[in-house]
Amino acid sequence: MSLTGRGIPAGARCAATLSRSTGLALLFLIGGQALASQTETADSLWGADDYAGAQREYLLVLHQNPGNVRALYRLGILASWDDRLDSALALLRDARELEPMDLDVRLHEARVLAWKGRYQEALVRFDSLLIESPGRRDFRVARAQSLAWSGQNARAERTYRDLLVEDPEDAEALIGLAQLLLWQGRASEAETYNTRALTVAPDNRTARDLAPQIRAIRRPRTETTLGFSHDSDDNNAWWQSLDGSMRVAPGIRVFASVGAYEAGDPQQHGTRLSGEAGAGWDHGNLGVSAAVGGRRLRSDLGADHSLATCHLAANLRLTPSAGLGAGYAHYSFDETAFLISSGLLLDELSADGDLVLGRDLSLGVSAGYSSFSDGNRRSSLAVNLTRQLGTRFAAGMFGRGMWDEQAGTGYFSPDRLLLGELRGIGSYGSHQWSVWVTAAAGLQQAGSSGSTDPEWHLEGRLVRRWAAANELALTGGISNSLLGSTSGAFHYYTGAVTARLGL
Repeated sequence: MSLTGRGIPAGARCAATLSRSTGLALLFLIGGQALASQTETADSLWGADDYAGAQREYLLVLHQNPGNVRALYRLGILASWDDRLDSALALLRDARELEPMDLDVRLHEARVLAWKGRYQEALVRFDSLLIESPGRRDFRVARAQSLAWSGQNARAERTYRDLLVEDPEDAEALIGLAQLLLWQGRASEAETYNTRALTVAPDNRTARDLAPQIRAIRRPRTETTLGFSHDSDDNNAWWQSLDGSMRVAPGIRVFASVGAYEAGDPQQHGTRLSGEAGAGWDHGNLGVSAAVGGRRLRSDLGADHSLATCHLAANLRLTPSAGLGAGYAHYSFDETAFLISSGLLLDELSADGDLVLGRDLSLGVSAGYSSFSDGNRRSSLAVNLTRQLGTRFAAGMFGRGMWDEQAGTGYFSPDRLLLGELRGIGSYGSHQWSVWVTAAAGLQQAGSSGSTDPEWHLEGRLVRRWAAANELALTGGISNSLLGSTSGAFHYYTGAVTARLGL
C-alpha cells in the first residue's frame, strides 16, 4: 500500500478533501442564505419605518459582511438623521468606495457635507451628479438647498423657480423656495408657496412645520428698546422706544412707534418725545411704505417746540440678484442736547442698490442728499463689497465720502470726509442663541486739508430666541469713526437691549 503525506492512504486523503470541500460549500451556502435573510429583515423594517429595528439588523449584516453597501448606506443615513455627521460621512465614504457609481450613495454624502457646513465640497459633488444625470430633479433640489444654506440666495431662488416652471406641483421645490423666502423676510411670498406645497402634499412634515413659523412672523409684533450712548465730548443720550406692526390684509401691514430720547452735555439737557404711524404694501418684487408723525422737543436753553415728521420708502427687486431702493424723510436733527435746543430741521433723499456679483460676492451702493434748515447741503456716497467665507465668516471693504457745502453750527460738517476700511464679520448660532461680531479698521480724513488718521470700530450682538418670533437682543459697540459721530468726537460707544414679541 502506497502512502502519501503523513502516511494517509491516497484514497482516504482524496475522500477527506472532497468531504471538507463539500462542507465548506454547504457552510458558505447556509451563511449566504442567513445573510440574505437578515438583509431582507432589515429592509422590511426600514420599509415599515422601524428605523431602530432596521439599524439593529443592518449592524448585524455589517458584522458578517463589512462590505455590504446597502447596510453601509442606510446606517449612514440613520447616523445623519441622529446628527452624527462625522460617522455618517465615514459610512457613506465606505459605501461610495465599494460602489463608486451608486448615485443615491453619492447624493446623500453630498447632503451630509452640506449639513456639516462644507458647502463648497457639497456643491462640487452635486455638480458632478448633475453632469451624469441632468434629469434628476432631486439632485437639483438638494443643490438649491445647499446654495441657500451657504447664503447664495439669488442662485438658489433661480434654481427653485426653474424647477417650478417645469413642474408647478413639485412639493420639495415649493417648500425649499418658501423656506428661502422666509429667511429673507419675504413672509407673504413664503406663505403663498408653502400653501401650494400643502395642497400638493398635505402630510409633508416640513411644510406643516413651516406654516406656524410663517404665521408667527406675520402676526402682530411689538418691539421695545432701551439704549444709551456716550462720546468723548461728554455728550450722553438715553432712549426708549416701543414699536408695533400687524398685517391687516394680504400684502398690507400697518405700524406705529412712540419713543423718548434724553440727551445731555455739561451745559444743558434736552428731551425729544416722538410718535409715528404708517403703512406698507408689498406686491411681488415691489414694496412701498409711508409714515407720518410728530416730535415734541424740550430744552433747558431753547424754547419748547413741536414739528411734523414723515418718511417715504420704496424698494424693487429687479432680479433675484439685484435690487433698488429710494426714500425721503423730513425730521428734526436732534441727536445732542445742543441740537435739540437749536430747532434744526432736515430733509433727506436717499437711494441704494445691491447686486450679487458672483458666488459669495455681493456689492452694495448707497447715496444721499440732505438739506438743513440752516442753509447747509450735504451729499454722501458709500460702497460696500462683501465676500461670504463659509457660513460663519464674511469679509469685505467699505468706503464712504461725505461733503458739506458749509460749516453748520453745533454739528460736525467738514467740507469733505473720506473713509475706507476693511471689515470682518463672524457669527455663530443655534436654534436658541446667536452671536455676531463685526470688526473694522481703516483710514479717515476730515477736511480737504486735514490729516489722514486711523479709523476703527467694533460691534457685537447677542440674541436669545424662543418660539418663532420672540427674541431678546443685547447690542454694543465702540468706535472712533467720524461718520457715526454727530459732534465729531474722537471716540464713542453705544449699547442697547431690545425685546421683540409676537402677539
